[in-house]
Parts: sequence; structure tokens; C-alpha cells
Amino acid sequence: MSYAVLHIMKASGSCNAIARHIERTTQPDNAHSELRHLNRDDFIKYPDGVDGLGEAIQHRLDNAGLTRKIGKNQVLALNVLMTSDGDALRRLADEGRLDEWAQASVGWAKQTFGEDNVVAAHLHMDEQTPHLHVTVVPIVTAERKKKASEAKAKKRYRTKSKDGPRLSANDIMTRDNLTRFQDTYAEAMEHFGLERGIRGSEARHVDQHEYYRQCQIRKKDLEQDVAGLSAEKKQLDTENRSLEKRKAELERGNRWIEKTIIESKAANKQLTEENAQLTKDKKLLVEYNSTLKETVVGMIEEYKGLETSKEKLSREVSALEASKMSVAYDSDYTEYKADIEKFFPDVPDLLNWARYCKHIGFPDSFTQQIVAQQPVQFRGKLYSPEHSQSYSTEHSEAKLERDPKEKHRFMLKIDGVSVFQWFRNKAKEFLAKLGIRLNEPKREPSLGR
Repeated sequence: MSYAVLHIMKASGSCNAIARHIERTTQPDNAHSELRHLNRDDFIKYPDGVDGLGEAIQHRLDNAGLTRKIGKNQVLALNVLMTSDGDALRRLADEGRLDEWAQASVGWAKQTFGEDNVVAAHLHMDEQTPHLHVTVVPIVTAERKKKASEAKAKKRYRTKSKDGPRLSANDIMTRDNLTRFQDTYAEAMEHFGLERGIRGSEARHVDQHEYYRQCQIRKKDLEQDVAGLSAEKKQLDTENRSLEKRKAELERGNRWIEKTIIESKAANKQLTEENAQLTKDKKLLVEYNSTLKETVVGMIEEYKGLETSKEKLSREVSALEASKMSVAYDSDYTEYKADIEKFFPDVPDLLNWARYCKHIGFPDSFTQQIVAQQPVQFRGKLYSPEHSQSYSTEHSEAKLERDPKEKHRFMLKIDGVSVFQWFRNKAKEFLAKLGIRLNEPKREPSLGR
């Protein structure tokens, strides 16, 4: 439950100070200028020709029918402050009842102090807690109570009318009246969910002057703190500049690192793709190798058996090759051959080598160059009749050279060695990959001439 707060203060002197605060002609330290547009002063309309709170107070004094002279130190106005805790007033604002609360508070003041005596009402929304200032001119009509010194005085003066209006804040702010004001204001605020404060509470309202005095004390303390903080700020500025420089260096380093990371990621991605392809190729090779395993085992056994009979087979192959080449000749071949050997002694051997070149896989154009004893650059596969297998080369040179030992005989050399030795070298390379070593043959096979 929230409390209905009512506080009455006497305005001293000409009321200029309280007027400046209430009308915001000066900016209080505890007010927020950006919220000033929410303040209101339209609950009570000033009389025609009256401008401002000071003039409204004076207008009431001038038209109240006072017969007594106003004393120099008399209280001209009361500042009636009405409010509650911030949560309660924000609740009323959210419910759209804040204006109704202010109107009810002004109505209570008019009923309590007299409608003519209530000269102004200002709602302040720019401070921490919204509150209402109602300005009351303390005009009373009750008989003035005599002071103790006046009762004992023997001298008598002509008295004025006892029922006339008088300016007396003391008659209003008696202990009984102040208690009654708290009771009746709480009753008026009850339907807004506000209740009377605790009777006899020691809580006291901090007035504006005390608040400003405390602010000045705090200001001096803060100025001392600011002076100390200023020196710390200079030190921190120096450190901050050093940190900024270090930060710039780190940012440059980070950019280099980020660039390196990006390049590394790209390289890693490429390596990952290549590794995946190699893994795939390896899998295919493993599968292919497994299919060749049995074949390789058989070939190893076969080559071991062939090793002992290779020389004999070489001679038989040469003889068979020569026999195959002679099958096609007709009965005139002998005479034709004799004429060739007589008039063109090189031709028989060249013809044999031409047929051999064609048989091992040389195209006709290459065979023509070879027979013409021109070097031929080639790559690809050649078939070895001796090994019954083709062998590959990426780059080799074939050339037919005259046999220095026999006048009309020739030797086909590939990469500087005889074609038969070249095939044996290829066979050795192939078997070496399979882990097999062969004994060298005792001599080269002949072309079967």
C-alpha cells in the first residue's frame, strides 16, 4: 500500500524563491529539463491582469479585505506539497488517473483552506517523483488568540473587529490542524489506493533549501574527487594512447594472421581434395592389384620354368620367324632370291628387318625410315616375339646399322643396344618390379637368316 503524502511549508519573505522553484524560472539541480514540457499549471486560472505566482499572491492579499497592516516578517503564502511514492503515481499515470488525482488534491485544498485562498497549483513531472505544489494565502476569519504577554498587560487599546479577515499562517498550522489535514487528505485520496501515513512517524520531509545545502556539500566533495580523477585521467590517457598504438600493431598482426589462415584453408582444401582423389586411386589400385595377384604368382612360376629353357626357345623362335616369312614365297622365290643376292646383296637382310619391324609394331612409315638406315624417334608399345609380350616406352630411338662383322648384314638398335637386348632390358625392368631376377642369356638370338 502507498501513502498519501501531504507537507505544508511557510513561504518566507516576498515568496520570490518559492515562486522561481515552482514556476521553473530557474532550473533546479534535481529537475530534468528534457521533461519540463510534462509540467502543468492549468488547474487554477489566474485573475485577469495577473501574471505569475507572485502577482497572484499579492492580488489575493489586496482583495481579501484585510484591515491590519501586513508585518514585515509575516508569512504571505503556504506551499502545500502533495505527492506519494513514485510507483503509486506511475501506476495512476498508466491508468490515466493522474489528472484526476491532481484535480482531487486541488479540490481538497480549496475545501480545506477556502477556494479564494488557493491561488495556484503546479504539477511537476520533471523530478524523480511527480508532485503537486498548491499555493495558499493564509487568510482566516476566526478571532485571533492573544499572546500571554498581552493578557497580562494593564493598558488597554481600542480593539478592531474580531470577525474580519486576517493574514495568519500560525492559526492554520496548529498541531491539531496539521493532524486533521493529514486525516482529511488521506480520506480524499483513499479511492486512489493511497492511505494515511503512520501516526507519530519520525520520517521528515527534506525541504528545498536543505536539499540544495546537501547538494553543495556533495558538489565540493565531487570537485575534490574530480581533481583527483583528472590526474588519473591524464595517466589513463597516456596509457590509453600506448594501448591504442599496441592495438593498431595487434590489428595489423591479426590481419596478417587472418590472411595466412585464409591461404592455409585454401591450400588445405586443395590438399584435402587431392588426398581424397589419391585415396580413391589407391582403392582402385588395391582392387586391381588383388585381381592381378593370382596372375602374377602364375607368371612368376612360369618365368622360373622358362629361365632354364630360354636360350633354346630363342633359337626356335628365330627359326619359326624365318619359316613364317618364307611360307608366302612361290617356286620362283629361289631364283628371285638368287638374283637379289647377286645384284643387291643388302636387300635380303633389309627385307628381313623390314618384316621384323612391321611384326614388332612399327608403322610402315617408320619401317621405311629404319630400312633407309635413318634414325626414328618413337614412343608407345613394341611386341617382343621372344617374350610374347608388349613393352612401353615414353621416348626411344630406333636405327638400323650395318653389322661390322658381316658385310651385307645389319643390326637394329634401340637406344644404342640391339633390339633383342632392348626387349630383355624391358623384361628385366618388368620382373624387377615384381621382385624377380633372371639370369642373362649366353648369346643373342639371330634373325634366322
